[in-house]
Amino acid sequence: MPDPCNRCGKCCLHMRKYLVIEQSIGDSQHYCRFKLTNQRFFASIGGNELMLFRDKNGMSAYPDACPFLRMDSPGSFYCTIYSSRPDHCRSFTCS
Repeated sequence: MPDPCNRCGKCCLHMRKYLVIEQSIGDSQHYCRFKLTNQRFFASIGGNELMLFRDKNGMSAYPDACPFLRMDSPGSFYCTIYSSRPDHCRSFTCS
């Protein structure tokens, strides 16, 4: 069985070209597409995740990262759309 997520972000640090925000409705609602599978999905961000999403500090060092990935402490990353992430992300397991 794979290890649980350790929040290293390695799975998401090069996803910007595959996961695109096609239309945003404010900061908290986004129509997106996962280009590898052409899956369209709606991402909704709320609560603490919205505060993290708005804070782009620390992500300039990772220009290829998923647009929803945020650093919450040095070396630790957080998915701001974890509850509404696409199927590809849901099925990913760390090895």
